[in-house]
Amino acid sequence: MRTKESSDMKKFFCLMAALLPLVCATAQENPISSISKEPGWCTMIHRWGFIGDSLCSGETEYNRADGSTVWHDVYDYSWGQRIVAAVGGAVGYNFSQGGETAKGWIRNFWDSPMNRNADISAKMHPCQAYIIALGCNDRKKFEPGDARKDINLKDYTQNADTFIGNYGGIIQRVKSLQPGAHIFVVTLPTLYGKPEFSAEIRKMPELFDKVYLIDLEKYGMDFTDPDLKARYFLKGHMNAAGYQLMAWTFMTYINWIIENNWDAFSDIALL
Repeated sequence: MRTKESSDMKKFFCLMAALLPLVCATAQENPISSISKEPGWCTMIHRWGFIGDSLCSGETEYNRADGSTVWHDVYDYSWGQRIVAAVGGAVGYNFSQGGETAKGWIRNFWDSPMNRNADISAKMHPCQAYIIALGCNDRKKFEPGDARKDINLKDYTQNADTFIGNYGGIIQRVKSLQPGAHIFVVTLPTLYGKPEFSAEIRKMPELFDKVYLIDLEKYGMDFTDPDLKARYFLKGHMNAAGYQLMAWTFMTYINWIIENNWDAFSDIALL
């Protein structure tokens, strides 16, 4: 004889079976729902380029005795160099410095290299993969622009002088140096972002081959949370633990991207 209890259990299991695909889909949708401390498939990338501003440069700040603040780009502690250390046997170049914008990057790291990282030239160090993390300073100085109008896919010298016009120009310049390079573009974290800037960055994979989105605005941790900020920040910039956390975050996200674009990365050893 069928009891009410057995009937209720059957309904419960039927409900769980119906919900399970939704739960799995939600977990798969967020590439960094669980942060791994292992590099995963990032070990296939042996030459990295990191394009960005202070947040990409391991910038650390402290107060002098008179109360004034000093900022230093401490590249060894940057998330990029922490990725290289985790991968092991790889090399990585910080094409980054505090205060950098997309327009400034073209001048300071491409056209006439003059920067705080020993005047490093991006032209002299072609890489297999690049992470572009710019926009935090641009939001104060430039209009976001419209990627589909501001980027001339045939001639980057004709790009509009907007944030996304210059941002797209960086991708085009890197592609002119290393056509097969894999480029990961990063939306602005919630603490520093403006939605209209991240919206334009999200269009980059639609316009360029082998360009992939790392959507920190959507999936990244909310560093406006007081507890997280106290743990991972000094003041306006991260501390050593924060940069290490970001290295794990990027590797977890990129590992997910590689697994979902397997064919695109199959020839990476030829770059």
